[in-house]
Amino acid sequence: MATTYTRFTNCHLIDNGQLYEFTDLYFNNQTKKISHPPANKDLITKTIDLHEQILAPGLIDIQNNGVYGLNYSNLNEKSTEKDVIEFKSFYQDAMTKYLSTGVTATCPTVTSNFPEVYARVLPFYKKSRLDDQCDSLGAHLEGPFINVKKKGCHPVETFVDARDGETKLLQTYGGEASLLDNVCIITAAPEIPGVLDLIPSITDRKIIFSIGHTMSSYETGCKAIDSGATMITHLYNAMPQPHHRDAGVVGLINSPVVGDDKTPYFGIICDGVHVDPAMANLAYRSNPNKCVLVTDAMHLFGLPDGTYKWDEQAIVKTGDRLYLEGTDTLAGAATTLPQCLRNLMEWSKISLPQAIKTATNNAALSLGIQNERGFLNIGCDADFIVLDKAGYIQKIYKLGNEVKSSDIKLESHVARDEKISAVL
Repeated sequence: MATTYTRFTNCHLIDNGQLYEFTDLYFNNQTKKISHPPANKDLITKTIDLHEQILAPGLIDIQNNGVYGLNYSNLNEKSTEKDVIEFKSFYQDAMTKYLSTGVTATCPTVTSNFPEVYARVLPFYKKSRLDDQCDSLGAHLEGPFINVKKKGCHPVETFVDARDGETKLLQTYGGEASLLDNVCIITAAPEIPGVLDLIPSITDRKIIFSIGHTMSSYETGCKAIDSGATMITHLYNAMPQPHHRDAGVVGLINSPVVGDDKTPYFGIICDGVHVDPAMANLAYRSNPNKCVLVTDAMHLFGLPDGTYKWDEQAIVKTGDRLYLEGTDTLAGAATTLPQCLRNLMEWSKISLPQAIKTATNNAALSLGIQNERGFLNIGCDADFIVLDKAGYIQKIYKLGNEVKSSDIKLESHVARDEKISAVL
């Protein structure tokens, strides 16, 4: 049977921070991967006219704690077989809905927890390649090797150190197979006893080590990078704030000591709540090629406003703002990744192609998956978003399968978006 192809035409492409006007794109209908134009035009069995809209790679969210009511950490040793079956169904439903926001792949993030929780939930987050829901790229394990002084809303009773080295690593996360099969990123604080020595053990397993929830000094951060750390988790949040004589972890994003070849990628939450727009702009301008937009979405993402019980705590959701009840402690985020992109465009006065790069190319490069996802290169998956000039997603293609977008433009956004379109 001859290989056949689909062609996107009458469209503009966004990739590598650039806009490629009126450029066609093809994918192989059998492999569902981007391809060269076929030599025989008769093999093009489907042509999609995008009517001068913009085609870009599907978005990648490397930090996401849960969506549409699903908490990625919500199984434990007491969970019954029925609980596991219901969790699986809930997970599939939530990932299907999350795809509608334009995120075609994510790292389901499990916050600090007990070993029995990791053992139960991590198998669900094995890397996937599906045409009807947001894929998992492997879990992002945020903790429990973190600093109690920067705990955020993580439960301190789960925190551990790494004095026992690899033994503790495997004991905490459910063993060797669980790490290799199901994990993409580990966020830890390098100043916690034993963690610096543990970094090579993590990276040797092809797992990204990210610095976060930390009181680390600049010097300790540099040591972590020398040991193999390649990322910083949600820059500014849960770390000491920079001072002109004490740069701290934030100083690593543009460090003359580290050097360009080892400068870490940094996640940043551009929801207007976690980071002031001026500081988000400062970070982006410091190193746009290493900036990765993340949602840090919590399971209340997509749910109505109100007060919700979370373990022994309560969280108040008001719009995109989530706080522990009765405190000013942020408990995660509830803003979509496309909205974070539009925020960055407005704050940094950058073009849509420049913004898209932070949640596609940069995200893929930070995980070392640039040959599979996040680019419009030959051989990458046929995961795409179709946008208007203001950066609103009109539709999604997951492995070539068309999916309806939930990224709706509100009337209140029209005037602002006309300004954004002018930057394009």
